[in-house]
Amino acid sequence: MTATAKIYVVSQLPFRTTSPAMNDLKKKYELHRLAWLQRQGSVYFPFLDMVFKYPPLAGFNALVRLKAGLFNTCIIHTIGDSHVMPFIYRCPFLVHHISQATAHNLIKTGSFTRSSEYLALFLKRVNKQRDVVFLVFGEIDARVHIYLQYGKSGKTISIDTLIDNTVARYGVAIQRIRDDGYSVCIHGIPPAASKEFITALPYAGKARERSEISRIFNEKLRAFCESIDVPYVDIQSIASDSNGFIKKYYLADEVHCNSRIVPFTRKTIAAAFSRTKKIA
Repeated sequence: MTATAKIYVVSQLPFRTTSPAMNDLKKKYELHRLAWLQRQGSVYFPFLDMVFKYPPLAGFNALVRLKAGLFNTCIIHTIGDSHVMPFIYRCPFLVHHISQATAHNLIKTGSFTRSSEYLALFLKRVNKQRDVVFLVFGEIDARVHIYLQYGKSGKTISIDTLIDNTVARYGVAIQRIRDDGYSVCIHGIPPAASKEFITALPYAGKARERSEISRIFNEKLRAFCESIDVPYVDIQSIASDSNGFIKKYYLADEVHCNSRIVPFTRKTIAAAFSRTKKIA
């Protein structure tokens, strides 16, 4: 499984039409833009959603670190792909973003996203005695890569097997971090969106298939975390509707959760580390 094939959330064109010819033109335009973005190795999000790449967040993070240093309070180092966005400007979460990183390739040195190298760099900034490492990976795997590999195999490798392989590889990264002396917890992946996506990928599951992959992925990831006594934040338990899709109340856009998941997440992490960490 590689990180070279991607899916993108794209803005809509500034015009609407019911004309079949114009709708076809719009679809071709978006597919060409997706292909271009894919070649550039970049992800497109609206500017405001990407604010964490700019100086204001650096200032906020400096204040979080200052508070932790003065009062010996825990920083929750939130490391992951774009699903770290709900935790931006939310104390005591300190965001470290790795664009397009997959759980599957988190242990792979020299991957397309260099996620393993970035993870190692971020971990060096963590106070092992005081802080918590909060990993936010796996949604891209469930939404894109697992079904993509299923299609590429001619549907000869089962989705269950692909999920098992991905969770196992993610598990290696989780266990390494824990064994290195860090306090680590895991963000369960968000429920799938009910919207069908326009994608340049050759194989992409329907909404119902993506929902089932997300559900199974979360079940297996949670079971692994419980087997090695690593806290697991079950986002799906609060954010999914009766059909397994993400509730509109928790939806920031077509894919991402909004900041309404933060209080639940903070409460879960605080309870898990109540005896060892001072989470103010």
